[in-house]
Amino acid sequence: MPTPHVDPHDRPPEPEPGSELHSASESGVASVPAPRAPYVDDRTGYLEMEQDPRFGGLKKRQRSFIFPVTAAFLGWFLLYVVMSAYARDFMAKEVMNHINVALVFGLLQFVSTFVIAWAYSRFARTRLDPVATELREELEA
Repeated sequence: MPTPHVDPHDRPPEPEPGSELHSASESGVASVPAPRAPYVDDRTGYLEMEQDPRFGGLKKRQRSFIFPVTAAFLGWFLLYVVMSAYARDFMAKEVMNHINVALVFGLLQFVSTFVIAWAYSRFARTRLDPVATELREELEA
């Protein structure tokens, strides 16, 4: 029976010298981790921030982008699917050298996805992030 191959990269890293784990591994005794601080459920800051009109405006601004763009993309995708199923003659028309309308529509699905991602990142960077940063800094202060 062949012996299994042992890759040196499969082993866990050695503890650093001087660390608690290093001294425990040398002595063979496992160390007990320090007790954690008790969990404190402090939502008061968030609950107060949720009442801030800027927070509500931020949520409204985000939704004003997300919902219409999502509806438009889903409509565009549904158009592609329906036309592929029911308008086969139109989708089979060649645009240029064995490239038909269906292929162009399919590739435009990818293009529209990347355009939406780029537009949202730009929208978030210019319209959402400044207000969100301001609110976060106030909450953390």
